[in-house]
Amino acid sequence: MEMHQVRYFLAAARLLNFTRAAIECHVSQPSLTKAIQKLEDEFGAPLFRRERARTHLTELGKAMLPHLERSFEAAQTAKEMARGMGRAEIAPLALGVARTVEHPALERVLAELAGSLTGLELALSSGSSAELIELALAGSLDLIIVELPDEAPERLDCWPLFAEAWCVVTRSDHRFAASPSATSPAAPPVTPDLLEDETWIDLAGDGCAGLARIAGQAGAAIDVRHHAQSPAQLRQMVLAGLGCGWLPRSVAGPPLVPITLAFGEDESPVVLASVAGRRRSVAADAFLRAARTQDWSLPTPT
Repeated sequence: MEMHQVRYFLAAARLLNFTRAAIECHVSQPSLTKAIQKLEDEFGAPLFRRERARTHLTELGKAMLPHLERSFEAAQTAKEMARGMGRAEIAPLALGVARTVEHPALERVLAELAGSLTGLELALSSGSSAELIELALAGSLDLIIVELPDEAPERLDCWPLFAEAWCVVTRSDHRFAASPSATSPAAPPVTPDLLEDETWIDLAGDGCAGLARIAGQAGAAIDVRHHAQSPAQLRQMVLAGLGCGWLPRSVAGPPLVPITLAFGEDESPVVLASVAGRRRSVAADAFLRAARTQDWSLPTPT
């Protein structure tokens, strides 16, 4: 079945006159008749009954009419969308941002994109860095902003944005809040054994992994009991007294108390990435250009 056959059928079904339908479709009547006959051959029965000067739809023709109308409308919609995308009138962008990434530069990039690309249609997703990388490799995301894993897939093209420092976060009345790395230089520091005695809240699969590694290097193990899906949820859980968290320092502001450990370091590179060799859309290219011109090294809150 070809779309021009469907178009001829719909015109004939509406006008109930092959001559007038041919004129409307800008084809000769024999061409229109031949196209409809091919359609009838595919369906295995006539779609029209022609009686002298009168033309009627058969029962099959009546049954097929709504289905062919929907098919033709869908094809026309797809064609118009493709034309719009070719002219950048429609510019879809599927962007994934790791839940641990909150940076004012991202807002500026999106604002610049919205101002320069009138057809922008943004679908913003969040998840752990590992989840977003898998979605990008599967073709579900055009671009991702993630923490680069130790063993990044070779299929990723990556552009460094900034390095994210992580820290312990707790309530102001917690024993950790009196450590030299927090507020009181006279108090004892947070040691590996103190980490081992604490209950921890994980953040979206990306949190606590770095802390567990640091603690392990010092011969300690941490007890991860609770799980949050966003920095906001983790803040709520810490303030409720469920335990301590491990957060990027850029999102570890008041009322939480951020604590930098005196032993071990955890600084994760955050990158903008796409799948190597995959053709980028107009919107993805525009986002990449805008992101690379932004200053991502702004001071983070203390």
